Amino acid sequence: MPEWRKILFYQRKYFGPRKGLVDGEKFYLSQNGKKDPSAELNATLESFFSGEEGDLSGKCKFPRRLKWLKANLDDENYQIPTTNCPSFEKWIQVVDPKGVVLVFSSFYINNPSSMFGHSFLRFIHSNNPLTDYGVNFAANPDTNNMLVYTYKGLTGLFEGKYSLLPYSVKVQEYNNSESRDLWEYELNLSQEEAINMATSLWEIGDNSIDYYYFDENCSYVLLTLLDTANDHFNFADEFMLWVNPADTLRVINQFPNLVKKVRYRPSSQKRFRFRYALLNSEEKDIFSDVLREKYRLNELQDYFSKESVARVFDAVSEYIDFKEKLAGTEESVKYPLFRKNLLEARASLEVISTPLKIDPPVEERPEYGVPGARLGAQYSYSYFAGNAIDFELKPVLHSLDSPSAGYAKDAQIELMKLLLRYEFKSSTLFVQNLDLLNIKSFPSLDPPLYPIAWKLRAGIEQDNDCNKYGYLSSCERSFLQGGTGFALLSGIFQIYTLAQADLAYQEVNGFEGSFGVYTGISLRPNHFSVFSSQLDWMKRYSFTYNSERTRLFLENSLSYQYFSRIENKIFADFNLENQDWRVGTGIYWYFF
Repeated sequence: MPEWRKILFYQRKYFGPRKGLVDGEKFYLSQNGKKDPSAELNATLESFFSGEEGDLSGKCKFPRRLKWLKANLDDENYQIPTTNCPSFEKWIQVVDPKGVVLVFSSFYINNPSSMFGHSFLRFIHSNNPLTDYGVNFAANPDTNNMLVYTYKGLTGLFEGKYSLLPYSVKVQEYNNSESRDLWEYELNLSQEEAINMATSLWEIGDNSIDYYYFDENCSYVLLTLLDTANDHFNFADEFMLWVNPADTLRVINQFPNLVKKVRYRPSSQKRFRFRYALLNSEEKDIFSDVLREKYRLNELQDYFSKESVARVFDAVSEYIDFKEKLAGTEESVKYPLFRKNLLEARASLEVISTPLKIDPPVEERPEYGVPGARLGAQYSYSYFAGNAIDFELKPVLHSLDSPSAGYAKDAQIELMKLLLRYEFKSSTLFVQNLDLLNIKSFPSLDPPLYPIAWKLRAGIEQDNDCNKYGYLSSCERSFLQGGTGFALLSGIFQIYTLAQADLAYQEVNGFEGSFGVYTGISLRPNHFSVFSSQLDWMKRYSFTYNSERTRLFLENSLSYQYFSRIENKIFADFNLENQDWRVGTGIYWYFF
């Protein structure tokens, strides 16, 4: 009974038997219903034939099951009874789903719950998308601490629930408040299929689903809901281990004729940058002066043309909305009276604004990127340590020294990246690196916006500054590192410089504190290749032994992508402090 299992959300994970995804106590009627679909079938039929009527009856609580069972069991001799369900009928009339849109909100590195992007659904019921309803599944976190959030998300300690909100609220949250691009994929579904999904959503109701960062996350749980649309969908079965939100888009786009239309909603920051780019140098000076309130707004047109003043006012308005995360009728906090006067002065000009024509950045469409998980091997030779082979497993997601197709050029997100090294000289297999997290956010300085670049890394590594001749267990280093500075991105060229510091422990040097500079450049001639060079300088001080040492390390790599899921890298690293170098090449395969 595969269809019965789908509408009850039985899923197989980690190659084990199927079991129910929903953890709320009121979803499965049988005591063994979470593991036994036959027992749940019997309990459901027993509920339907109990004689109970109205909203509290099983037939009203589980209308999706009722529809499926009647379609498959009813005949001239056997009829499952029905009843009036006022609450459900009113709810489905309000939602009125005529179609479905899968929405992807771009990567938001400043929020732990959305750093990999976020996906949700929109039920179409009118010609105005903002009046539609958004379907969201998310954790209910009790912390904003990135490390605590990661731990709880990995171990399922957050309760996840569905919510149904006006789509305008989701646009405000993601598009405006968090300044994230929205990619909308309208699906080629019938109204009946949309109603099937809405009815399954009604059945789940307030029941919780334990939220796991890697697998039972927003995207995977939404795929299980999409699977209930008809008997042909089995998207959730594509993912056995972990799920990245962008990977779900690739699965959807691979299904023949499923995606009908793609629409792009630029973020509030991109809307402002579009308006600001329309200004000439004189108008940019006026823009700055208007923000400093050096002019009476109504007198500007006495000195400049109406068209010029209109462009400036439009840019200032978008700037205030972006900086204060405003939308619709929301009021400014920093510029309350000024913004009101600005809008009135703008209206008095009676000049039509230049239409917002922001072309979708096709190269950033999330489904065009490689899948988030990576498996690889690399060979290298070190002047002192000799030959080595590395084996890499990276569950998520993207690094700045990899090609950028489908991903942001200014952000890196890696969790649980493992690099095992086998040294031929010592015949030893050991952990070269285990990055619990390695996050970089390098937004570009672009006046009048001056965002801060930052990075955060934590993990375990074999410290090559400690012993250049190969593996030494006492040189294993546990560390927490952070840095902040600035970055500049212009065309194919990117440069960044950050002050950095870390705290660490290793057996040979004890507890250490370090400070230094991290700087680098990247060249991306296209979206499928990148040259990257980083210089890492640190001055380390041992609190345990009252000693100092220096790290000066230069990394260079050239990566290119081919066959859509294969990446090749050539690298040359130089330890300038201990006069060692390592050169090598690697090949990597990306998978779901």
